[in-house]
Amino acid sequence: MRLVPVTISAAALCASVAFSVAPASAEEARLSTCAKLQTEVKDALANNAQSTSYEAAVQEKTYGLQFCANGLYKNGAEHYAEALRLLSASKG
Repeated sequence: MRLVPVTISAAALCASVAFSVAPASAEEARLSTCAKLQTEVKDALANNAQSTSYEAAVQEKTYGLQFCANGLYKNGAEHYAEALRLLSASKG
């Protein structure tokens, strides 16, 4: 008799996980994009400390971090991309 409530609870848990898998994986893809870009910007800043656009790139990195931390991954990625653009533009 004790097995019935456990089985029902397990079935309910499995059903809730099954229905939430798609949105979670979509979120991770965007979060992973932020994480990847954050690493790229960090490396670019370390390699371009003398850049004339260094401070602007740091500010864009900060914006990217803030947007990504609040779940606005697209906006965060745009700011990270701008930071990379600022650092690559100062090379040439």
